[in-house]
Amino acid sequence: MKFINNIKARILTSLATVLVVGCNTTTKILDTKGEQPRLAGIAALKPKEIVNLLGAKIWEDVNERQIENYRRVFGFGDTDKDGRHSKKEYIENGRYMTPKARQGIFRASDTNNDGFVTEAEYVENRIITDEAKIIFDEMDADLNGKLTKFEFLNAGLIKNQQLAKEIFEALDTNNNGELIIPEYLRVWGKWARNISP
Repeated sequence: MKFINNIKARILTSLATVLVVGCNTTTKILDTKGEQPRLAGIAALKPKEIVNLLGAKIWEDVNERQIENYRRVFGFGDTDKDGRHSKKEYIENGRYMTPKARQGIFRASDTNNDGFVTEAEYVENRIITDEAKIIFDEMDADLNGKLTKFEFLNAGLIKNQQLAKEIFEALDTNNNGELIIPEYLRVWGKWARNISP
């Protein structure tokens, strides 16, 4: 329980910082290829408000058992038992997925950019990404692992079609008219943490 409270406190501190400093989605972002920045302004909504519109509950549906499972999985990769994953432990020595996929997950999980992923960072990332994947899969009508603009708009999660288009375009960082999980999760993860991409 103490662990859960620590993670919740960390998230609340982040939210408080956002509320004091201010954070909206009207910001310039770079796409994944480092091309020219483009505006990601979305109706003056805060990033967290966007994921909530899409159905995210983040902490509301997480139970103690899930968190304990995430902690257990984290422990498997923590080979030196220091309470954190180094890049070597996670990316080079990982057993699941490709090294490139593990690198992306490591980068997303290392929210303070110190080169390590703590247990709290890992658990927070799993909570955010697991829920995001469920929402993605629910919108993926043809179940091909890609989310087209048509599928996104017709999922009915956002009634305002113009707002839905703007959100899709902000998620579609390579501007090809469809989303794949890594592309979607890069932006979603930042929004769920209330960070403008």
